[in-house]
Amino acid sequence: MSGLMETEVLIVGAGPVGLTVAVELARRGVPCRVVEERSAPRESTRGCTVYQRTLEVFDAMGLPVDDYVAEGARMAHRVYHLFGERIGTVDMAEPGSARPYPLVVGQNVTERYLERRLADLGVLVQRGTSAGAVTQENDGVTVTLHHEGGRRSVIRAAWLVAAQGAASGVRDSLGVAWREWRRFTGLQMLQIDARVRLPFGLAPDEAHLFFGAGGHVGCVPLPDGRHRVFVVRRSAGGPDERGDPRPAEIAAAMERLCGVGEVGLSEGSFAWRVRLQNRFAERMRVGRVLLAGDSARVFAPVHAQGMNTGVQDAFNLGWKLAAVAGEGAPEALLDSYEAERRPVAEELLARTERSLDFGVQESPGRDPLLAAIAVNRPKRTQLAIDYPDSPLTRDLLGEAAGSRAGRRAPGRWDGRWTLLVLPGPRPDRWGIGRLMTGLDSRVDVIVDVDGEASSAMNAAPDAPAIHLIRPDGHIGLRGGLEHGPQVAAYLDTVLGPVPPRTRSTA
Repeated sequence: MSGLMETEVLIVGAGPVGLTVAVELARRGVPCRVVEERSAPRESTRGCTVYQRTLEVFDAMGLPVDDYVAEGARMAHRVYHLFGERIGTVDMAEPGSARPYPLVVGQNVTERYLERRLADLGVLVQRGTSAGAVTQENDGVTVTLHHEGGRRSVIRAAWLVAAQGAASGVRDSLGVAWREWRRFTGLQMLQIDARVRLPFGLAPDEAHLFFGAGGHVGCVPLPDGRHRVFVVRRSAGGPDERGDPRPAEIAAAMERLCGVGEVGLSEGSFAWRVRLQNRFAERMRVGRVLLAGDSARVFAPVHAQGMNTGVQDAFNLGWKLAAVAGEGAPEALLDSYEAERRPVAEELLARTERSLDFGVQESPGRDPLLAAIAVNRPKRTQLAIDYPDSPLTRDLLGEAAGSRAGRRAPGRWDGRWTLLVLPGPRPDRWGIGRLMTGLDSRVDVIVDVDGEASSAMNAAPDAPAIHLIRPDGHIGLRGGLEHGPQVAAYLDTVLGPVPPRTRSTA
């Protein structure tokens, strides 16, 4: 590429996904620039359910999560109704997480906290700016930017991240095919934020789901005492079922499906008719351009996973791109981004399809409904997502007890590579010292002397083990105390070798 790079990474889109990538780069010292088409911050609540794993991610990124949680509503329970009968309550707590409950908070608040964190790191969002034509060279990307008022400019960057959402001009400019997984014809979703009046009260920390003939209704508590209401129903899409829905239309649909009597809605805002579709991009990386969030896939929003999955796409991509762009790691590391995150998206696309089909039955059964609830519950929090087949996963202990490589490591991690040593009941100091020989400054070492981590990871108490924790909190390698050389070799493969003088001789 002729000329100097104006930034190392250009990020197009300042929603939760683009901001997460930017924070992950900036806190590792990688120069980045963020442009956003909207001229002002978002005001709508839009993606408002934040699950436990996403809260853990925000903790790791350095957001003031306690303050953030204080602005939202805790979702402690989900209450299920079938044909007007209350059939079950699910406790939403995850004791294995430092953030045990999901949070309901407006996407406008989420973006405010992310943008504030980014500003603290010295990066400001450039608003009123969209991306046009994209061309690539061997060593960088050239992007035409369109500014408010009709002005255009050209920027050169070593890397480009497209986080624009489903209508991604960058993806289209690259010619990446936008494949339709499924269009849900004959179904419709209505949504509104409103104060809900039912024959019974709704507790401020409970979400309620009502299943009836041909559709279902959800009421999720918002911080201001209102609820995010959504209705999924069969629909012929007639002329009276187009455009933004009126509160009266939503209330009438609720009455029919809830089966509990009269329903009233007041103080409504952000009413919209949601287009139900599942789509994914044919590729998530094209040379020096990476697609993240809804630029790479779109889910029908029945599980409230779009924003959560997008943030975790960005968290996964952020540390890898920082390692390549800022530390000289092999570009092959970026291929693991799609290898790890595409299966997550495909599983959710399939689960969304099953849930939509199930939720619009004419005669949903009690036992199948309860079974579906039990199966889906642990998947919602995203704490169970793992990468067993990733090219970054090495498990040298086979079927031994404990957290396998690829899984999320319980606890809080600060975004650095960490070697967690579980020494067993009789710590072998000589063995631990020998293990650390050959490691380098890229790795922090923690020895679990009190056994707390061993218990959290369900490790065999009498078997010493090591877990190399990646910057995103997943286990990259698991082995024994004798596997120090394999740890050093793993890091050299993933991050590239370091000069011999940086090796430890402990």
